[in-house]
Amino acid sequence: MLANADFIHAKSDNKNTKPANIEGHVLDAVTKEPIPYAHILIQGTGIGTTTDINGNFLFRDLNPKEYTLRISCIGYETQEMKVDVVEGKAAHAHVELKITSTILNPVVVSANRNEINRKEAPVIVNVLSAKSFETSNATDLSQALPYQTGVRVEYDCQNCGFPQVRINGLEGPYTQLLIDSRAVMSSLAGVYGLEQIPVNMIERIEVVKGGSSALFGSNAIAGTINIITKEPIKNTFSVSSEFMSSSKDAWGTNFNANAAFVNKNKRMGASFYQTFRKRTPFDADDDGFSEIGMLDARSFGTKSFFKITEKNKLTFEYHTTSEERRGGNAFSLPPHEADICEMTQHKIHTGGLTYDFLSLDGSNRYSVYTSGQYINRNSYYGSHKDPNAYGNSEDITSLFGMQGSNKLNKFIFLPAVLTYGAEFNANNLNDNVIGYDIHTKQSTRVVGAFLQSEWTSKHFNFLVGGRLDKHNLIKNLIFSPRLNAMYKPNANMQFRASYGSGYRPPQAFDEDLHVTQVGGLSLRTHLAKDLKPEYSNSITLSADLYHNFSPLWQGNLLIEGFFTDLKDVFALRIIEYDTLENTMIQERYNASGARVRGVSLTAKIAYKEINTLSIGFTHQSNKYKHTEYWSTDIQNRSKTGTDNLLRTPNNYGFLSLNYQPLTPLEINLTGTYTGRMYVSHYAGYIDSDRLEHTPDFWDLNLNLSYTIRIFKDISLKIGAGIKNIFNAYQKDFDKGVDRDAKYIYGPTQPRTIFISAKIFSK
Repeated sequence: MLANADFIHAKSDNKNTKPANIEGHVLDAVTKEPIPYAHILIQGTGIGTTTDINGNFLFRDLNPKEYTLRISCIGYETQEMKVDVVEGKAAHAHVELKITSTILNPVVVSANRNEINRKEAPVIVNVLSAKSFETSNATDLSQALPYQTGVRVEYDCQNCGFPQVRINGLEGPYTQLLIDSRAVMSSLAGVYGLEQIPVNMIERIEVVKGGSSALFGSNAIAGTINIITKEPIKNTFSVSSEFMSSSKDAWGTNFNANAAFVNKNKRMGASFYQTFRKRTPFDADDDGFSEIGMLDARSFGTKSFFKITEKNKLTFEYHTTSEERRGGNAFSLPPHEADICEMTQHKIHTGGLTYDFLSLDGSNRYSVYTSGQYINRNSYYGSHKDPNAYGNSEDITSLFGMQGSNKLNKFIFLPAVLTYGAEFNANNLNDNVIGYDIHTKQSTRVVGAFLQSEWTSKHFNFLVGGRLDKHNLIKNLIFSPRLNAMYKPNANMQFRASYGSGYRPPQAFDEDLHVTQVGGLSLRTHLAKDLKPEYSNSITLSADLYHNFSPLWQGNLLIEGFFTDLKDVFALRIIEYDTLENTMIQERYNASGARVRGVSLTAKIAYKEINTLSIGFTHQSNKYKHTEYWSTDIQNRSKTGTDNLLRTPNNYGFLSLNYQPLTPLEINLTGTYTGRMYVSHYAGYIDSDRLEHTPDFWDLNLNLSYTIRIFKDISLKIGAGIKNIFNAYQKDFDKGVDRDAKYIYGPTQPRTIFISAKIFSK
């Protein structure tokens, strides 16, 4: 007898024959544990069901004949098996599914807004897992991201540490940050957001390069970074602590805690995380001014689910961060008594609610969701003991949407998955500097709808789709198309060609809400009165090759070529100096355009998914269509004009090695390489504005850990290591109160040693 099995009735075609049944169970091929909620489809009939919590399933009242079952579950290899059904009897199906390689073929959602294995995705989706966070000893999102080909993270401010991510060389605002596929990260949230998202809230990070506005709306020109938060799967807990030091006066601590609870029938569960982080300022050149600012942050969050039935699920999540950061000098004094001070105090609340419906055969899925974020920020951006540089910002973002997807046996000419939906996104920003009577009020409203169809066959996949947006800051409707084709001659080779478009509206972005001190003046950004939207067209070609050298050794080689054409590209130039208000004004205007092109290579090899080596390298060109001038220094036009997009090297890459010579011992070696690039350098500490050509640098890190089993399911992991082993840190910082705080280009931290301890359950 089957206990609590889901079952499907099928009508017998012949009244003179006795109906028959198929009963069975689905197990993990390694652990032999039952797999709940696996999908079983009787091919050619449209009849399907899902396994219960014990892995059992049942089909009743079938005609006697041979059937082909297709068994699938996210994270496992799909399997087909033939079952011969005899009149009046029950046929039994014993199914064991093999786990797909989570390193080389993980589950992703960013390719088409549906869960799919990476090999089957219509575009390349690069994944950073929780394992990779441990390998690189990452604390937050900014420290986790550099270990993907085509991705760089940099600090853009010497005072407060303003982190930006660059995909294929394009600066931060060209990338759409998503939390669980929801665009709730506003411009204000993006200022310090990379450091405000702790890795212990993240299950994995999915990176898609190239124009993605067809799926996720505005600002997805360089690509998307989708942060998938931890969902409870089983009862676990972990507590960890870390201490690090860059010098006798510069140190930091991190304390993290995680827990997850799931009830016996796996219908309810909740996960929680808590983070405390402290960092003292670091002065690299002993001039009394910080190169890395002070940080005091606390984060808490939860994600929970409730399965109303096997087909209906509610998911709720909430995240909150309270953070204070400060850079400059005279840290013991109030901000306005320091020579330079950049200080912010953040309170951030983010939440979301999702309802999902999934049919028993897995062919129809519908979702309704809402997300929101509230930010309150007190700030001081000033120099020369300016009493008027205090400010306050309030920011509210809300998102409402719905999505559906249907698997069709035939749509026009092939089996297809049809995905469609609509979203409404609103943001209200109110930024004030009372002392200077500076008030920024911005309200954006975007209504969007998307539709795509993905056709699949044995050797070819085609995807055609588009998104239609109405943005209140843009007069006309915006249509963002996407086209994708994949040729797969066998299971281990995929060749892809993709086209996508993107756009950026004429609005304030994250760097506009960060006021850097340059030459003793506050650098503020204004939008040109005639600023037009920026549009992009991207083409990507790739070859994705897999090879099993043996049952234990697996390899993957990915070659990508990319080209992006930017029209009316946003650029910045200095237009005004106001010494009375201690302010330098830079204007965002439409430059002639730009082209980004290049090739990247990623190689991975894994032994038993325990020992892994990943290497990535990108070579690219980033050029304006005409020379652009970023300075008002007329006398030095030859030094302030550029054909290159600034802060973008032609060559960069990464290395990540995880080696376990013994089961409890892990040796991790990670590093990033950044080639030479052009960086603007404003007068103040130096005599006149000039363009600098930076040196290249390697940032290499070593992380050792040893795991000790304390009890049957509880272990202690102790670790130690060193970041930036060769201290490849910038050597030519500006000094003093008149320094250009934007003149920063090296690794995000100097040589730093750390020790850690973690208690966790399996």
